Amino acid sequence: MIENLHLPKALLQDINSNSKKIVVPSDTQIISIGDHLDYIPFVLNGTIRVFIENEDTGKEVLLYYVENGGTCLMSMIASFGSKISKVSATTEIMTEVATVSNEKIREWQIQYPEWNNLILDLFVNRYNDMINTIEELSFKKIEDRLKTYLNKYLNKSGKIVVSKTHLQISKDLGTSREVVSRALKKIESEMNYEFHLKK
Repeated sequence: MIENLHLPKALLQDINSNSKKIVVPSDTQIISIGDHLDYIPFVLNGTIRVFIENEDTGKEVLLYYVENGGTCLMSMIASFGSKISKVSATTEIMTEVATVSNEKIREWQIQYPEWNNLILDLFVNRYNDMINTIEELSFKKIEDRLKTYLNKYLNKSGKIVVSKTHLQISKDLGTSREVVSRALKKIESEMNYEFHLKK
């Protein structure tokens, strides 16, 4: 939630007064490659998956997830520079988003130093996510990448519960469904976890 970002009361009131709040169903594409963005989205509740895709091959690579209080680095870059989006974004679950116009963002940059600190923190977080993605794609085996991916879904009872198909996971990892299925069989015997995955 925006209220949890420790911003000045005046800025919080300004955000609430000048943002448009929308509720987006799960599995809905909200940004596509080539879109012109005249706003910046902030996630109030829910999760947005940000990824790049190749139109010729249909291959996708997950860049990062945006969750409560966060925004999309690549969308912000496109908005600030009046450029087209280089990424796509879809909701993982039902998600509440607050959109803020580029004009208002620029006003807040001048008026509120705390706003600039928030944006810089978000930039750093998303940049680190992208560096981790590049490192995993470049240097890690698919089995190791899959373990890291699945561990994010580990609950307190020691079970990994992922409401995704093998195909969806393969898109997140930038590989094929067949590769993911083989890797899952291999690591399932190595990991003391219970898997709950769709086929």
